Amino acid sequence: MSRSILQDEKECFICKKPYGLHKHHVFGGANRKLSEKYGLWLWLCPYHHNMSDKGVHHDRELDLELKRYAQQRFEYERGTREDFIRIFGKNWL
Repeated sequence: MSRSILQDEKECFICKKPYGLHKHHVFGGANRKLSEKYGLWLWLCPYHHNMSDKGVHHDRELDLELKRYAQQRFEYERGTREDFIRIFGKNWL
């Protein structure tokens, strides 16, 4: 498993619960492996992942917030904005 560049602690990124965690790849689907490769994943509790309307898979604003944060971290630690767009195909900022 690659190291996440989005968080250091194994706890829900949103509420900080330390149990029942799901690994969430910020850029999923076709970009899931790239999220893994570049450390653009984080831990979420079931409530904030996919088990409520407040979960990232159902709350578009939370999804966009995490995508913007992940892109900012990528640009800080891994490469330029142009690199990000070349790899992930879109600018979220």
